Amino acid sequence: MQRKSARSIRDNEPLTSQYVRKVVLSLFTKNHDYAGCTAEDLLPELEDFGITTRKDFRLLMKRHRRALLIDEHQKMGRAETLGLRDEFRPEGIDVHRNTSRFAISGLVREALEKEFGWDAVSEAAEKRDGP
Repeated sequence: MQRKSARSIRDNEPLTSQYVRKVVLSLFTKNHDYAGCTAEDLLPELEDFGITTRKDFRLLMKRHRRALLIDEHQKMGRAETLGLRDEFRPEGIDVHRNTSRFAISGLVREALEKEFGWDAVSEAAEKRDGP
C-alpha cells in the first residue's frame, strides 16, 4: 500500500472558516480583510456546491483569482464611488481610483458565481434562506 503524503492528508480535511480566511488572504492583498469576516456563513454556501475540502476551496479560488482582480479593478463613475463610500464602510472604496475592493466574503461569493453561474448561486441562496 502506498503511503499518502502529508499534503494529501491535509487537502482532504474538512473546510474550516479559518482556512477560508487564510487562503483568501494568501491569494489577495490584506486590504480585503476589512469587513471582519469570520467566514462561518460561507461554509454552508460552499457546501451547497460540493466544496467541502481544503483542496476544493483552494483550487476554486486559484482558478478564478485573475478574473476576480479584473472585476475589482473596474472603474466606477465618480457619483457611484461617493455613493458607495457614504452608504457602506469606506475601507473598501478607493476614492482616488474610483474602484472598490471586495471583502473576503465577496471574493468567495464572486468565485462561486464565476464557477457555477449567477442562476445557480441565486437559486442556492433562495433555498438556504427559505421562502
